[in-house]
Amino acid sequence: MSTGFTSKPRRMFFVGVGLGLLVGLGMLAGTTVTASLNPFAFLEKQLHASATHGGESMAIATGLIDEGVEGVFMLDFITGELTCQVLNPRTGTLAGLYKRTVSLDLGAEQGKQPKYLMVTGTLKVRQNVSNVKPAESIVYIADANTGRYVAYLLPWNKAAFNQNVAQANELIPIGQGSARNIVLER
Repeated sequence: MSTGFTSKPRRMFFVGVGLGLLVGLGMLAGTTVTASLNPFAFLEKQLHASATHGGESMAIATGLIDEGVEGVFMLDFITGELTCQVLNPRTGTLAGLYKRTVSLDLGAEQGKQPKYLMVTGTLKVRQNVSNVKPAESIVYIADANTGRYVAYLLPWNKAAFNQNVAQANELIPIGQGSARNIVLER
């Protein structure tokens, strides 16, 4: 009698180790293929999210200013002042500050607290010969009391940004209108 492995148990041991190695290699290959074939990779360059939120006296929204640079738009309902702050993602410092008094543009009704709405949209300028071009976002402000709205753009100087020079300017109205043709009595 032999005290070591007999041929049948030895064969079973090597078959088990072999199957374990095959399963491990299969899992490794599956993980590698899945990581390299990200089915959502095409969305990374196509999707740009902006966020908007408003309360009784203030609204806030984000919008793309330039590639990799985002602005935060804040609208104070009490003062009617729209402000956009742009941060430099490389330095973490203020790269731009833009303002506009929207209550003058919208003709706020005397004695009534405006009920503003604010959203951002996308603007892609195809040609521009100067260093100053519109940012890639437009901000839209509407007064729910009157139905009037105004669209604003932000003049962005990419050369100044690249040299870490802070920018300050006024938001520029580029269009306006009324969403309703009737006057509401209250």
